[in-house]
Amino acid sequence: MTRNEAREILMQIMFEMEAGRTMNTDTASKLAEERLSGNHINRGKQLLTAIIENLESIDQAINDNSRAWKTGRMPKVDLAIMRLSIGEVRYSEDVPTAVSVNEAINLARKYSTPQSSRYIHGVLGSVFREDEEQ
Repeated sequence: MTRNEAREILMQIMFEMEAGRTMNTDTASKLAEERLSGNHINRGKQLLTAIIENLESIDQAINDNSRAWKTGRMPKVDLAIMRLSIGEVRYSEDVPTAVSVNEAINLARKYSTPQSSRYIHGVLGSVFREDEEQ
């Protein structure tokens, strides 16, 4: 399993938990163990846990930098992609911002609407510029 494949699975887990309203660390750990392999299991569990524990802060950053929709109204796929990207950059030391944004755009192109990749790029760019300023 490549890191890109693991990232895609993590996005799917984030989407599934949001859609099922089961956003908790126990569910995240269980799903990561079932769907990831090798060293991606521990990394995935740690990342999902960090995202869930900091979900309020992540969602606030998305809301503060989104002109169109707030997290409660945006497509769940786009929300999962942005949460994952922000989580990777903020809570994983080995993921450069540019790589995470590029991967988020690729996931949006694969799983969401044609406009979503531009929207996600804009929101993430704004979030990460704000993070750098602080």
